[in-house]
Amino acid sequence: MVRIKRLLDILSGVVALLCMGPILAYLDLPLLLIALIAIPVGFWCDRRERYPLPVWLATLIALCGMALYAMQITRAEVAIPVVHAMLVLLVVRLLTPKESRDYLQIFVLALFILAGASLINLEIGFALYLVLLVFAVTLGLVLLTVHVTDQKLLMTRQDLKKLIKVGLVLPAISLLLMLVFFVVLPRTRHPLWNFLNPSSKGQVGLAETVQPGSFSQISANNALAFRAEGPELAPEDRYWRALVLNQPKEGRWVRSTPPKTGGSRIDGPAPLTFTIYPEPRSDRYLMTLDRPLLVDGIRNNQTVDQMFIARSAIDHRFRYEVRASPGALLKVSGDVDRDFYLRPPLVVSPRMRALASRILTQGDDVSVRIEALADFFRNQELSYAQDDLPSGPDAIDSFLFEKKRGYCEFFASAYITLARLAGIPARLVGGYYGGDYNPMGGYYLVGEATAHVWVEVLAADNSWQRIDPSQWAINAETTLGLRDREQLNPFRQLADSLNYHWVQAVVVFDLKQQITIFRETRAKLRNLRSVQAPEQLGKVVVALLLGIGLVVCSFALRRKPKEVRLLGELRKKLEQRYGADIFQPGSGLAEIGEQVDSDICREFARIYYGAIFRDRSLTAQEFSQLKNLLKKL
Repeated sequence: MVRIKRLLDILSGVVALLCMGPILAYLDLPLLLIALIAIPVGFWCDRRERYPLPVWLATLIALCGMALYAMQITRAEVAIPVVHAMLVLLVVRLLTPKESRDYLQIFVLALFILAGASLINLEIGFALYLVLLVFAVTLGLVLLTVHVTDQKLLMTRQDLKKLIKVGLVLPAISLLLMLVFFVVLPRTRHPLWNFLNPSSKGQVGLAETVQPGSFSQISANNALAFRAEGPELAPEDRYWRALVLNQPKEGRWVRSTPPKTGGSRIDGPAPLTFTIYPEPRSDRYLMTLDRPLLVDGIRNNQTVDQMFIARSAIDHRFRYEVRASPGALLKVSGDVDRDFYLRPPLVVSPRMRALASRILTQGDDVSVRIEALADFFRNQELSYAQDDLPSGPDAIDSFLFEKKRGYCEFFASAYITLARLAGIPARLVGGYYGGDYNPMGGYYLVGEATAHVWVEVLAADNSWQRIDPSQWAINAETTLGLRDREQLNPFRQLADSLNYHWVQAVVVFDLKQQITIFRETRAKLRNLRSVQAPEQLGKVVVALLLGIGLVVCSFALRRKPKEVRLLGELRKKLEQRYGADIFQPGSGLAEIGEQVDSDICREFARIYYGAIFRDRSLTAQEFSQLKNLLKKL
């Protein structure tokens, strides 16, 4: 026998654990530890019916906890404090005596916490916790309908199995309906509850200035920047473009609105199409593969220097398509304001000015000066590094001539300064370089750790050419080169592919996709109607399948339970042996066995009633025994 209350106690702990699952990393550590401890302690208290918290103290703790987290609610962060407040209530409820309404409160709180978790972390793991929680809560509600009639009710294992079957069928049906409604119900362009998302989800973003020397070392950021679905690229083409910085200002490189130029065209290989899935960002720069031609799927503004800027905030997940020609040149047909791209920083060391003068004197040909500048960087034996970096007011000079170590900002800033002093129009481009290609999903995984800065120079043919001076570092192969060689292991490929398809199918499923599905479905239905009638063979096959289906359904519907069939066989044999008069109104098997003095009938009645009176089906062994008795009869 199983006590219903004990099952409800177990389910209370299970739903508490499931609702916290998706947001364990976002919960305050003290509250998380208390909640994890409260689950087994609450179960232990329920078993002994002894509780550590009196009602008044539990109420006081709940009120203080709610007030504490209510004070943390701001316009930028609503979801996390509210989830914490609900978790406080859940912990208090786990550690106090429970009646039927208390179990109901636990189930409701768990559902609300999981709903709040969807605003914080909507990775694929959320779907697993959602399904498990729906099953657990539904089963708990079914048990609760029994528990509310008798709180000390005991139930046999057979009855409990039947109850659990009912409890599991309901959520299975509801989950199927949920899938249907997810596709059918109209979607909005932006999530209605997006304003409740915590601001921390929008903190990822590129630096909008370049200022080498401001830090002695930089720390790695393992956050994901975006995924890019498309073909695999050669290492030299894995440049993801975001923004252009074109003017020096107080020791930094910043963006200023560039002067308008004439027309331009992309001169390079055939364009490729990539679908970009960015993570929520605090800026509005749209990632593109260098050189971009077109961005589609989101309203944006394109600048003359090939930046694409979203017209609205991109602090949520979405997708857009990019057509780009990797490795192409951007040829400008009109005049370029060269003075704008030749303006050097106000403070430049004498050594750098002298170096630029020597390069400038090598001739009027820009290509010669570009090559001379490249030779200087190659011969200088500079190292790519992220610690022990040059700092101070003249960090670039120290980088080139003394420490000779720095990361991409040092290389790019040094190059653009020397290029402009040497009469070569140049600008900085910020974005990402590299990315892990997942062949299982067919997309690049680009992290914030691959953020990168390179240079574009205006060549003699009036084309902007990409130059990445970081590639001239003596250790470029073992630093930047590793970005191309780090491959995901099979397990990470599978895990990230699942998460990628989850994001693609659920998280960024929008009105546009919904309309596309409806149109494709309608077109397929029209095609089905327009298909000519099948040939005779097809008609025969269809008719045969329908006939088989009808026969199977009819047989399944008319087939009686095995207990009824056994009883019918027994009645038929008794009638044949003793006549129809043997059956009197109200007489059972046991009475008939005594009446005809048959040990076979008595044994049949004992086995048959042993199952029926216990409200269970015959086991396979019992069914075989009864069949043997019928043969003997």
